[in-house]
Amino acid sequence: MKSFIFLILGILLSSPFNIFGDSMDPNFHEGQSILIEKFSYIFDSPNRFDIVVFSGTDEPEKYFIKRIIGLPGEVILLSEGDIYLVIENENGKEEKILIDEPYLSNKNKVYSLRQIDGTRYAVPEGKYFVLGDNRDGSFDSRTWKNPFVPKKNIVGKYYFTLL
Repeated sequence: MKSFIFLILGILLSSPFNIFGDSMDPNFHEGQSILIEKFSYIFDSPNRFDIVVFSGTDEPEKYFIKRIIGLPGEVILLSEGDIYLVIENENGKEEKILIDEPYLSNKNKVYSLRQIDGTRYAVPEGKYFVLGDNRDGSFDSRTWKNPFVPKKNIVGKYYFTLL
């Protein structure tokens, strides 16, 4: 009986998802199957670097997998292949804090023509700024007409790889 209950809960609280495209290379590849869990964000908010599956802002019928980079209320700055969190310090001066991304290789930090150096994104409340790990091959918050993903669009977060 316990096994049956855990099976039902697992089905209700998780879901398989197949990777299409190369936007998350080298960490996830075309054709991989992953399991996403749908429970965490019912009671908690997504965190920076969470890998999430969500319905698109420009194409709500499509589902995407990306990494959360900017949180609600933050200002994100893209500059020379790096990402910075822009804050105001206690003296009222603007400060840039480098967001360390150890999951990226140096070649994946290139933003090519999708970014104008110095582009800033002020993330609205209740929304998230997301990027693919393959920055040159990802259509994400930098390129979408509606660049920020509402929390309500997030289906779940990456849990583990099936295949």
